[in-house]
Amino acid sequence: MKIFFRSLLLTFVVSSFGFSVLADNPLKLLPTPKVMKVDAGQMPLTAQGRIVATDAALKPLAEILSDEILLVAGVRMQVATGDAQAGDIVLKINRKLEADAEILTVHGQDVVKTKEYAHTINVTDRVEIVGWDYRAVCEGTATLLQAIALDGGKASVPKISVKDWPYADYTSIMVDCARQHQPIYVLKMAVETCRMFKVRYLHLHLHDDNAYTFPSTAYPEANTKGGLPPYKLEEMKELVAYADARGVTCVPEFEGPAHCTSLLDAMNGRLGNVKNRCIDVINPDVYPIIDKLVGEMCEVFKSSPYIHIGGDEVEPVWYLGNEHVKKYMKEHNLTGEHTIWLPYGVEMAKIVKKYGKKTIMWEGRPVGVPLDPILAKDIIVYTWFPKGQARAAQDAGFTTITVPWDMPPFPDFSIFTCNDTVLTPRDRVLGANRPMWEMSHEALVNSYLPGTSERQERTWGPDNVIEEDYKKNRVVKQNVRADMIIRPVTVNTEGKLKDGVFDEPMGVTMSTTVPGGKIRYEINGREPNENSPVYEGKITADKSLHIRAVVFDADGKRVGNTTVAPKLRYVPFQSSLTTRKPVSAQSVGGTNENPEKAEYANDGDVDGNKFWGAIPAPLWWKVDLEKEHSVDRIQVVPYFDGGRYYQYTVEVSTDDKTWKQVVDASNNTTPGTDKGFMHKFTATPARYIRVNMLKNSANPAVHLVEVNAWEPGK
Repeated sequence: MKIFFRSLLLTFVVSSFGFSVLADNPLKLLPTPKVMKVDAGQMPLTAQGRIVATDAALKPLAEILSDEILLVAGVRMQVATGDAQAGDIVLKINRKLEADAEILTVHGQDVVKTKEYAHTINVTDRVEIVGWDYRAVCEGTATLLQAIALDGGKASVPKISVKDWPYADYTSIMVDCARQHQPIYVLKMAVETCRMFKVRYLHLHLHDDNAYTFPSTAYPEANTKGGLPPYKLEEMKELVAYADARGVTCVPEFEGPAHCTSLLDAMNGRLGNVKNRCIDVINPDVYPIIDKLVGEMCEVFKSSPYIHIGGDEVEPVWYLGNEHVKKYMKEHNLTGEHTIWLPYGVEMAKIVKKYGKKTIMWEGRPVGVPLDPILAKDIIVYTWFPKGQARAAQDAGFTTITVPWDMPPFPDFSIFTCNDTVLTPRDRVLGANRPMWEMSHEALVNSYLPGTSERQERTWGPDNVIEEDYKKNRVVKQNVRADMIIRPVTVNTEGKLKDGVFDEPMGVTMSTTVPGGKIRYEINGREPNENSPVYEGKITADKSLHIRAVVFDADGKRVGNTTVAPKLRYVPFQSSLTTRKPVSAQSVGGTNENPEKAEYANDGDVDGNKFWGAIPAPLWWKVDLEKEHSVDRIQVVPYFDGGRYYQYTVEVSTDDKTWKQVVDASNNTTPGTDKGFMHKFTATPARYIRVNMLKNSANPAVHLVEVNAWEPGK
């Protein structure tokens, strides 16, 4: 056993950014600090120690940190002011503290380089965390939470000295709040995740074709169309305050000129004809309305220096066919379809600037607001899909944020790698964003958020060294630590469970690290409160469960966030004529990681996480019953999320050539459920059954979870 008389030897390598990069990270912190020294010894964390806020502005952070340490270490440290003593954690702001390298950021409308945002940590007989501002102190406390050592029921902090700062300002993730509802408590879990890994911004995609979810008071009708309810104004304000207190800034998105049909429909033509599927960008009358809508967002999201204005995926054919658009293009000598969308970028940048924010937009994929140099000073571009666009945006004078559609092998990723383009530190790269699209909140919480830590390493520090076992060791270790705070109740199952599905009763247990903590829970997907059932022992599950759980300390104070367990779906295996018979489909979608196989639609499980999917509609799925049967009932279970509906027809055949339609759901507008739709008809000979998927109300893709068929009397 080695004895360390002074400190552990840390290795540094010279980075391409002009400062040393830590090549050895003995505490497995994530992201790796720019500068760190680890000395021998630890400072114990005990209930006698305090969290000392040296500035009144830091008291909210001190209160938050007290709860977080209780969740991690099982120790309640009281919040105090005044002089520090041994065993305390001291929080300070020092506006003279500077980073050791320049950081690309935004001040008002200007993209500048600064040495702001740094923090330091020094652990001796006390912990002292100093930050340039409140958020920098938050980032220092996140490192502290990761560094806490647990041993035999005792907690301590290694004696370390750290200096750290972001390479660039915009480290971020995006949550889609407009195509599947994300409860506020789930968005708070996203905030907590950002906090734990120093992700500075949470981009909220509040607006899309499905719904305009920001609550408008100027135009209440804006929220009346679409498949999702709007958030309440107080909920939005509460979320922003919750994030601000943890050093995370929420960035709202107002989507346009496309992906906004719900708003177009709700505004009854004042922003453009909904049939054109885009805002009437050349009509000056639309912008005063948008000004009010954007202004409402800016009022709630006061702390954000940015607002996102959409800008991509316009479907031009309908809009360009309008006579007033043809006339405009002729009068302005516009020959390319991209150029017609330029007024949206110009006018939106003016509106956003009026409210003191900086504009961000997607680059147009495949058609949208063009990367015209006249926008470069006013707009920052999310480069995310077309190959070469990151370089094209930089060459046109834009500052960019990397949002790659095609991820390179992870060790090669940094904020400079975007699809097929590799930018350099000489380029104006403000940061990177990791987007989430169309995901249920269970998938968001249990799949997407745990992946935040991985990419953050090379966003916070593009040259950070990735060790060979990075994912299996450091990512796993720090995700477990983050879970102690983000998911204060651990939910375990005892029994046969595969992909969240069980077909016989099983046990469910819950636990918490909070000493004397009382767990309250709900099994129906609702957020628990102080009146919810108390967990008193193993639950025997013989039906589907959507478990949510919270914990209260020994004094009755709620501690931490809401645990959202993965869906536990009780799906007794159901056999019918179709089950596990040969299938084929006109097309198959998904990815290698998440395939949407044709055989998922007749595997005997009504599991919403496994379905046949393909794009675009109309497309067919077919099953061979292997011999002829008399069929009088067919059950069709399209994908179900509570809002979308599918339209389809079903045909049968004895020879795979001549088809007879037995089901017509081509006008269906009823949202699906896990029960699907049972269709009864006169008994008909059939060997082949073909489901023709015609429409999905949410997007162009089609999805089948299960298809069953039965003989008469069976």
